Amino acid sequence: MQDTLARRKHALYGNGMQMMMIYSSPRKRGNSTTLAKTFAQAAKQTYTLKEVFLQDEHLEPCRDCRWCKTHFRCVIEDGMNDLCQAFRESDAICFATPVYWWGFSAQLKLFIDRLYQLKLDDFKGKRLYVIATGEDTLDGVQYRLIREQFEAICEYTAMQFAGYLPVCAGDDNPAKENEEALEQARNLLTKA
Repeated sequence: MQDTLARRKHALYGNGMQMMMIYSSPRKRGNSTTLAKTFAQAAKQTYTLKEVFLQDEHLEPCRDCRWCKTHFRCVIEDGMNDLCQAFRESDAICFATPVYWWGFSAQLKLFIDRLYQLKLDDFKGKRLYVIATGEDTLDGVQYRLIREQFEAICEYTAMQFAGYLPVCAGDDNPAKENEEALEQARNLLTKA
């Protein structure tokens, strides 16, 4: 299986590496998306990008039917099977999320829940980057909780938690006007 995946990946991307950019804000020009797009521009130097706006995907929640554990794909035909294939083929993942109620967006939670169809080996060795924006100050508990949740996910799945960028941004202080945050996004790939 791994050998087949490697051959398919080489045919699609040559010797280059693939990064899946997951934008989970309902706003395509929101703060987390702005920073993630800045990060993506820098990441293009190293990776071929597959960009996904979860708001456009209309994914259904997991039914916990466990059909995927014997068929290795989801019984729900809403596009998540294709997204899981792209996830499998990626060497790195970037989750960009606004902060809602001290956590990441519902769109991202739904996407992560639906990754249940994957085997743990499908996660192993991937580099994970997370960009989170919220209105609380950077010492607020929300950023620590998000970081800890993704660190735990990486520990369980054997992914590498490669970079985390929490940014205080809102309508009154948009990320697009925060030069320091934009520079941090540009440097997130090399910071790790």
